[in-house]
Amino acid sequence: MGIYASTAPSLLTTRPTVGYSEASMNTKHATFEDRLTDIVVQIEKSGWTDEDKNALYAKISEYLHSVVMPVLLKYTPADELKDLATNPAKDTVEAFVEVMKKPLSDPKMAEELNATVHSVLDDVETALSKGGIS
Repeated sequence: MGIYASTAPSLLTTRPTVGYSEASMNTKHATFEDRLTDIVVQIEKSGWTDEDKNALYAKISEYLHSVVMPVLLKYTPADELKDLATNPAKDTVEAFVEVMKKPLSDPKMAEELNATVHSVLDDVETALSKGGIS
């Protein structure tokens, strides 16, 4: 399940499709940053109201957040997460940063996360195109 276009605020209305294939990735720009910049430029040139653009940016942000944390948590040691969640004395920013160091240094997590966020951008680009923005 991906996203679809009808109006700016409702452009991103479904849960993300987690998955990725090299064939489906927009290869016009290889990096996430370049692709996201292209999307922002397209939206800015759309002629939509600032309110609609801001609503769309919020949806894109929400969409990205909804796929990043599950991938990150998948690679986080469950026992360390459980310890953090059940021990309020250890529930500090510093403790969370320490727990996150392991998944953030895992090359497999980086590959999966990259594929996942590119899949989100594929969905956003498709929705924009269906909404007449390209």
